[in-house]
Amino acid sequence: MKINNLTPKQFARREIIKYLRDLFDNPAKYIQGFDDLTHKQQEEILRFISLDEHRIDKLLNLPMGES
Repeated sequence: MKINNLTPKQFARREIIKYLRDLFDNPAKYIQGFDDLTHKQQEEILRFISLDEHRIDKLLNLPMGES
């Protein structure tokens, strides 16, 4: 079975990566009260999101730039 010329596994990986990018690029969209936090708190949250993004990269075995 192919989805847009991708296997289901490839398609799922791309979708996960798109959501991670959007979370990092638009944290206020997903994190309630993000805009009310101090700049330092926001930076810390984004740092941890970024760390998890890299862990998921390794888990999915797909660099973020390849989607």
